[in-house]
Order: sequence, then structure tokens, then C-alpha cells
Amino acid sequence: MDEVLKVVLELVAAIGGIGVIFTAVVGFSSAFIAEKLQKKYQLKLNEELEKYKAGLTNKIYISKTKFDAEFETYRRLSEVFSKCVKAFNILIPSGLTSVPADEVKRKELDEKNHREAVNAYVAAQDELSRSIPFISQEIVDKYESLLKLCSLQLWDFEERWNVSFIGSEKEKSTLSSESYKRTTKINDEFIEINTNIRDYLARLDVL
Repeated sequence: MDEVLKVVLELVAAIGGIGVIFTAVVGFSSAFIAEKLQKKYQLKLNEELEKYKAGLTNKIYISKTKFDAEFETYRRLSEVFSKCVKAFNILIPSGLTSVPADEVKRKELDEKNHREAVNAYVAAQDELSRSIPFISQEIVDKYESLLKLCSLQLWDFEERWNVSFIGSEKEKSTLSSESYKRTTKINDEFIEINTNIRDYLARLDVL
């Protein structure tokens, strides 16, 4: 051990003492850490840059006039279709609801709900027809799909009043489970349309 210690001390003395060794180690460590931090920062910077570039690519640049026109078109469509969906939820609820026990009052309520649903359906149909030249075909198709579901609801509801329908009064006052499920589908499709429109409008940027 004495011989080993002697060799180590001589080596330390030869290269300038323990202070020099410590300084060299610290210098090396600092450079190593700095290099690692720089690479990590550069990687993060590159990631943020790519996100920014992707955002620019995803943007749609239009004039303010066109933006205002499109925004107003989608606002009107949202308003009339919201009323339409609400009317069909009242006409054929997707969940439990109370109805008058009195047959006459129930019939009056059915007629009222049916009339309001028809009016809302026609209003939505007319607004969509006016808007077709100004919105994407994808959105048009989704609105038309929603209207088709509504028309099926009207058909199911009106079929019970058909003179050729053979059934008891109880059967005439009830609907199939498919009709109630269809109302849920109407709600889901309307939510999907609104989500798509919101995402599209968020991509628009005024020049």
C-alpha cells in the first residue's frame, strides 16, 4: 500500500496537484452537461417548430367578407336545425316522458307536436337548400342524413293515423323501439355536425 500511495502522489504532483485534476473533471462534466442540455433544448425547439408549421399548413386563409358570409350561413343553419332536433325530441323522446291519460288531450298534444315537428323540418330543409352553394359537400351530406332520419320519424309517427292501419288504440298510441333509438341517433349526428363546423371555423384565418 505504501508503494501504491507513493506512486499516486508522484502522479498527482507530476500533473499539477489534486486541484488541477478537480478542475479538469469539473470542466469536462460542465461541458458534457451543457451539450446534453443543448441537444434536449434543440429537440424541444424542433418539436415546437414542427407543431407551428403544421398549424400553418392546417390554416385556411380567406377574406373577411367570405369569413363573415360563411359564419352567418353556419349560424343560420345551426339555429334552424337546433329547433328541428328539439321538435323531434319532443315528438318522439329518446327517454321516458309523461303523456296525458285522457285520450282526447293526448291526441291534441300529438297533433300539436306533429305540426311543430313538420314546420321545423320544412324550415331546416329550406335553409339547407339556400345554403348548399356556400358550404362544403361534406357538411351538406351530414345535414341531409339528419333530415332523412327526421323524415323517417315523421313517417313512423303519421303511420299510426293511417286509415289502413289495423291495431288497437293502445298500439296507435305507442311507437316501436326503433323510433326511440332513432331520436338518439338524430341527437348524436347533430352533435357531430356541430363539432365538424366548429373545427372548420377554427381553421379559418382572415387575410
